[in-house]
Amino acid sequence: MDLEPLFSPEKIAVVGASREEGKTGHEVFENLHHGFEGEVVPVNPNAETVEGEEALDEVPEGTDLAVVVVPSKIVPDVLRDAGEKGVDAAIVISAGFSETGNGELEDEVRGIAEHENIALLGPNVLGMINTENSMNASFASKMPGEGSISFMSQSGAFCTAILDYAKAEHIGFRHFVSLGNKAMLNEVDLLEYWKDDDTDTIIGYTEGIDNGREFLETAREVSKEKPIVMVKSGRSDEGGKAASSHTGSIAGSYEAYNAAFRQAGIIEAESNRELLDYGRALAYQPLPDGENVAVVTNAGGPGVITTDEIAEHGLELAEFSDITREELESSMPAEAAPENPMDVIGDAGHDRYRDALDAVMKDENVDAVVVILTPQANTEIEKTARTVVKASEKYDKPVMASFMGEQDVSKGLDILEKGEVPDFQDPVDAVKALEAMNEYREYREGEKTYPDIDYDREKSEDAVGDLPGFDARKRLFDAYGFTLPLTVLADTPKEVSEAFSRVGGPAVMKVESSGIHHKTDMDGVRTGLETKEEVKRAFNEIYDNVYHDTGGGEIDGMLVQEQLDGLEVAVGMKRDPQFGPMVMVGLGGIYIEALNDVSFGIAPVSEEEAERMIKELRSHELFEGVRGEEHSLEPVKDAIMRLGELALNHEEIQSIDINPLILKKDKAYAADVKVDLG
Repeated sequence: MDLEPLFSPEKIAVVGASREEGKTGHEVFENLHHGFEGEVVPVNPNAETVEGEEALDEVPEGTDLAVVVVPSKIVPDVLRDAGEKGVDAAIVISAGFSETGNGELEDEVRGIAEHENIALLGPNVLGMINTENSMNASFASKMPGEGSISFMSQSGAFCTAILDYAKAEHIGFRHFVSLGNKAMLNEVDLLEYWKDDDTDTIIGYTEGIDNGREFLETAREVSKEKPIVMVKSGRSDEGGKAASSHTGSIAGSYEAYNAAFRQAGIIEAESNRELLDYGRALAYQPLPDGENVAVVTNAGGPGVITTDEIAEHGLELAEFSDITREELESSMPAEAAPENPMDVIGDAGHDRYRDALDAVMKDENVDAVVVILTPQANTEIEKTARTVVKASEKYDKPVMASFMGEQDVSKGLDILEKGEVPDFQDPVDAVKALEAMNEYREYREGEKTYPDIDYDREKSEDAVGDLPGFDARKRLFDAYGFTLPLTVLADTPKEVSEAFSRVGGPAVMKVESSGIHHKTDMDGVRTGLETKEEVKRAFNEIYDNVYHDTGGGEIDGMLVQEQLDGLEVAVGMKRDPQFGPMVMVGLGGIYIEALNDVSFGIAPVSEEEAERMIKELRSHELFEGVRGEEHSLEPVKDAIMRLGELALNHEEIQSIDINPLILKKDKAYAADVKVDLG
């Protein structure tokens, strides 16, 4: 859909423009009337004039954009009228739709917009701002300065907070959009629009994304060109419920959002402060070529803190070259050791900062610089700020500044911001911004390999029709190339004895029942069975335990399985409502729930993503072997990718658990498999 009439209209009609100050319709019209470069007209049949302009009874011909600020029940009629007049875009600021349970009215509004080919933003929005044409089509009290950052938010209140903070920090924007209920236009539409315009960095806040797969694919393409930074609310169960009630969205699983953001190259921020910190760092400064950071400071304590943070955030303290050390020795005081962090001493003026920065930024071992200044008696704050800006302009390396303090350094902060050197009150935040930039660089440089997964389509489709029984599960996982231990299903003591003859000892016996998800909790597992007598006794014990605990629930039989020793891993899949099949990996057996050490990825999962999922686990070193046991990651990676392919091909399967997947050196065995069709 063409969004030019929304962002760059020549004529705007404010429907519901009010004469009364304090009314939303008045604030919207006043914002446009006193700034917009094009024509703006008030529409209000109950008023003669608004802000000195003649008020019209209806939307006039030739209107490109209608901004609607009327009671929700009137909105459908307004949009029909707008469609008849040829209006191409509309911003519905009015509330009272799905966020209050009135989904039918919102569906009606969407239907009218689709029928009339109107690009609809909203309803329930703050509005939108385009600084290029001074268009403040919102009821926000502040107009941001011009910049290269474009912002979108599902929450109007979050918009106003960001505007206030950005105004105080002199951060400019290109576009500023409140999405509200997203009846039509959503994050995908804006990403596609900003992909090809002059926006340098995209930042946003979301409570829920309804079209998750489309968003993932679009964001992945946009991230190849320009960075995206997002805040996701509703990360807890309670937060998810709150988000759903706020905008009528489905919050979804935070694990899915986290995995989707990572796979799409989206940088996740945890607060509005981080959102702007990361956004301006990426918009103002070049990406680092590597992870080696130099620190230049006039105070030892903050330098040490920054050094600690560099190590904790996966970066490296740069090792200065001999040439750099020699330059620093010749230009710095005798008490200033030519080391990283480079302490230029508390009495440093701007010239000492200049010499230190020049030496450090020329060093090929340095990929980025954090400049710290604390206001002391001899500190030349404004001159030093200009020196930092000049160094940033001279060298193609990112520079993060931390002029610590507030009142004394305020003029220096203005100079830094105008010179597009991001400043952070705490050097810890500067390091976190560098970490985000480095992760984005690695994403852009990284390869994504999606191997062809061989599977027997006919066999798998036949097996799915018979799920969730044991034989069907076995055939399904055989079809997808999983290796299962030798396993026999038996119904009676005699049959388990015969099964043991086939399997041999030591053997494992476990109850088979579609209604039991945790066999160990039911005392439904026996291991180390060496004789037929032990097998028969185990059958009777398990049957009695399970039958008693389930109150006579259905038992399909007993699985007699060869016992394999190795590292127990768990892999699984659950289908997220927004992003589809989500694959999980973690330490297996009883530890998966006890330790909650798991990692997620959205299917399809690349080789690189599968390896990252494993190495993200706190227990990942166990996968590589301990105490003389060596295991290969390859069969676990293969299981993750195959499970993703299986889930994509069979939408009727809602969840899968393989626990344990027994890892023995370079092979993996799916020892216990559960499949849920929902």
